[in-house]
Amino acid sequence: MSAARRRYFGYRVFDAGATVRWGLASLPVHDAVSARLLLERRSGGTVLSLYLLPFCLVPVLDFFRRLLSARLAADELGHFFHSLGVMLRAGVAMDKALLELDQADSPRRLRVLARHLLANLKAGQTLSDGLRQFEPAVPVTVRALVGIGEQSGCMDKVLIDAGDHLKRIHAISQDIRKAMIYPAFVLVAVMGAALFWVYYVLPDLSLMFMQMGVALPATTLWVMGAVRAAGQLLAATPAAALVGLIAVLWLAVRSEAVKYALFWLAYHLPASRTIVRASSMAFITEYLALLYGAGVNLVEAVRVLEGSIGNRLFRRKLGEVRAGLLRGSRLSTELERAKVFPRLVIRLTAIGETAGDLEGQLRVLADEYRRRQRIMIESLAEVLKPVVIAIAGGFFIFIVVVFMLPIYSLISQTANL
Repeated sequence: MSAARRRYFGYRVFDAGATVRWGLASLPVHDAVSARLLLERRSGGTVLSLYLLPFCLVPVLDFFRRLLSARLAADELGHFFHSLGVMLRAGVAMDKALLELDQADSPRRLRVLARHLLANLKAGQTLSDGLRQFEPAVPVTVRALVGIGEQSGCMDKVLIDAGDHLKRIHAISQDIRKAMIYPAFVLVAVMGAALFWVYYVLPDLSLMFMQMGVALPATTLWVMGAVRAAGQLLAATPAAALVGLIAVLWLAVRSEAVKYALFWLAYHLPASRTIVRASSMAFITEYLALLYGAGVNLVEAVRVLEGSIGNRLFRRKLGEVRAGLLRGSRLSTELERAKVFPRLVIRLTAIGETAGDLEGQLRVLADEYRRRQRIMIESLAEVLKPVVIAIAGGFFIFIVVVFMLPIYSLISQTANL
C-alpha cells in the first residue's frame, strides 16, 4: 500500500509496562479492527480506545511528521543498511539483527529507525512497509530494492548494495558542499555589505552631500534613484510585494512547468550543461544498475527511477523511454530517441543488451560518470574562487565610484576654501 493511503489513528493503550499511554500512529489500514491488531502487536498491550482521524488531516499530519521527525543522513542510512545486510548474510534473523542495531553504539536516529522497523515486523508488516514511514529520508529506489529483496530472498545482497550506494551519494554531496562553502560565504558577505551600504549608509551620505552642494556622479545619482524608487514601491504596496514574493516562491517550489523550464535551461546553457549531464547520468546509471541487478524488470526499474530523479527534464524523458519499452522497443533505442542522453550511454547500453550484460555496462557507466562528476566538482571549486574574487573586486570598485568619489569631491571643495 502506498504511503498516500495510510491513515492516522489516535489511541490509548495499556502497554506491557502496565502503564496507559496516549499516542498518534500512521497505519497502512483504514478500519478499526486491523488498526487495533497492529497497535496491540506493536505495543504488546491492550488498546483501550481508538479514533480514526478524518482523511482531510492526513496531508497536514504528514507535513508535521516529516518536519518534526529526526533527520536521517545518507551516510547514516548507508551504514545502517550495510550493517543489517552483513548480519543477515552471517545468518542472523531479521528481528535479531534489528534488535542488535537498536542496542548498538550508534546515533539515536538509527536506533529509533531500528526500533520502529522491529515493531512493524512484530506487527506482521514487511521491512519495505516500515520504511515507507521514513519517506523521503529513505529514497524510493532503496525501498524498491528492499521490496525486491523480500520477494527474491536475496535481502542481504540488496541491503549491502543499497548501503554502499547511499554512502557514495553522501560522498558526492559532501564534495559539492565543500566546493560551494567558500563561494557561498563570500557572495553572502558581499551581498550583505552591499545591502547595508545601499539602504543605510547611502541615504544619509546623499543628504549630506546635497546640503553641502557637492556635485554627485551620475552613478551615485542612479543608485540613489533606484533605492528611492524601490523604497517608495515597497511602502506604497507592501501587500502586493508580499503576494508577489509568495507567488514567485510557490511557482519555484510547486509548479512542474517552472521546474521543467529551469532544468531545460540548465541543460542547454553552455556553463551548466556539462555538470547537469554528468550528475544526471551518474544518478540514472547507478540506480538502473542497482535495480536491474537486484532483479527488477527494466520497465519497473525505469518507472521507479522516473519517480526518484529530481531533474524534471530527465524525468519527462524517462517517461518517454518507459513508454517505448512497453511497446517492445530496446532501451538503447529509446535512449537515443530521447535526444538528451550522451552517445557513450547509448553505445554501452546497446553493447550490454547485445552481449546480455546490461547490468555490467550500466555499472561501468555509473563508475565513469561518478569519476567525471568528481573531477568537475574539483574543477568547479578551483574556477569559482577567482570568479568570486572578481565579484568582490567589482563590488569594491562600485563602492569607490558611488561613495568615495563624492567624498573626494567634498574634500577638494573644502581645500579650495
